[in-house]
Amino acid sequence: AAEGREAGAVQRAGSDAALVKVDTAKLEYLVDMVGELVIAQTMLRHNEEFAQVRSPKLQRDIAHLSRVTGEVQKTAMAMRMVPVGQLFRRMTRLVRDLARKSGKLAELELSGEDVELDRNIVEELHDPLVHMLRNSMDHGLEPPAEREAKGKAAAGRIRLAASHQAGMIVIEI
Repeated sequence: AAEGREAGAVQRAGSDAALVKVDTAKLEYLVDMVGELVIAQTMLRHNEEFAQVRSPKLQRDIAHLSRVTGEVQKTAMAMRMVPVGQLFRRMTRLVRDLARKSGKLAELELSGEDVELDRNIVEELHDPLVHMLRNSMDHGLEPPAEREAKGKAAAGRIRLAASHQAGMIVIEI
């Protein structure tokens, strides 16, 4: 969390894209101000006095302002998006520790780590994922001997996946 708050630090990603770490308060303020910009632009566009003006140039300028504002809003919202893979990889250690503690063998299979969600949502998902993975280990996997007696592999597999489905993000365990 602290590393995400260092302003100005630059890090190279897998491709040639550069990532810049920005103070989250500054990012939140930027997103809020973009929201205010969208509201102001909408008020201007729907202003009765502007509706009465029949200037094609003014209409083009307002349409251009609307397009630019929309792009700025889309970009600002995209800046809040982070891949769920960072959260998912933290669950690998949890499953390993739970397996050791319970005497069960388990493998965590991850997929969809590149699916992006709002940063705040990813943070809120941590505790529910921990709870559900604990339940999966406690109630969904048998001890190795019992699994083998049923003709299963000694190690159980827990799958954690994120995907896009019908315009929604689905997380499955």
